Amino acid sequence: MSRRKKSTTKKYPIERTFVAPALVIVAIATQVPFILTIIFSMLQWNIVRPDQGISFAGLKNFIYYLQDSEFYVICLQTVGMVGAALILCMVFGYLIALMLDCDIPGKTLSRTLILSPFFIMTTTTGVLWKTTILNTNFGWVGAIADFFGFKAIDFVSYYSRPLLVFLFVWQWMPFFVLVLLGGLQGIPAEVIERANLDGCSWFEMVFKIKLPMIFNHMQVALMLGLIFLVKEFGLILTTTSGGPGQKSYTLTFYIYKTLFSGSNVGRAAALSVITVIVTLAIINLIFRAIKKRRAMYQ
Repeated sequence: MSRRKKSTTKKYPIERTFVAPALVIVAIATQVPFILTIIFSMLQWNIVRPDQGISFAGLKNFIYYLQDSEFYVICLQTVGMVGAALILCMVFGYLIALMLDCDIPGKTLSRTLILSPFFIMTTTTGVLWKTTILNTNFGWVGAIADFFGFKAIDFVSYYSRPLLVFLFVWQWMPFFVLVLLGGLQGIPAEVIERANLDGCSWFEMVFKIKLPMIFNHMQVALMLGLIFLVKEFGLILTTTSGGPGQKSYTLTFYIYKTLFSGSNVGRAAALSVITVIVTLAIINLIFRAIKKRRAMYQ
């Protein structure tokens, strides 16, 4: 009797059929603009000089930034501000998430108040803080200074970078709280009960039990938070406008100035591609670091 040969072909999962339309839409919405940006980055195109026309520049726009010292200064500023904001968002986000995970009075109201900045437009946040709070003449800072009889500090002019880091944290920390709180609430109650029975201290419970169990949530928060912070533009435009000088420039704001002030489409597109590459490289480093750290606890 001949045995039937078992088919070695794998069945196509039906779930992929339902996911395919969403993947196609996301690919068109994200990759097509990026491909156009790459194409524009290889052009010599000044929008205020139509008489010069559009010509192929190859890699000249990328070489221009690699030879420009100003680019490296702004790149370091971006890494410094975004890195500081990311660390503060993660640290305070985790501590606040721990607080909201406990049964405390007014927990629902506290969650609403803490998460509310995340739902405010960044441009609105910038205008609110600059005019209502930080203005030295008719803002809260000016009123408090007049009340106590000392000179108000102009944070926008003298402390632009620390101010932007603070505003980044104020705006985006609720997102970290939301993600990490979801991870904490997903920890099985049996694990917490066993840890309490074993006599774990607060430090061991928080950093040796809960923290390793939400590494996946930390990874999501860090990666998405990095993307949100790198592309942040509204806060910078409405508060410091990149000033004084270029002290509060980030790569995203530099792209805006290159395009709308310098009117150079090719260089702005090249800078956009460089920003994406740098961001993806940092995300990859974060992913590897978290993966290595998680392996240590397994």
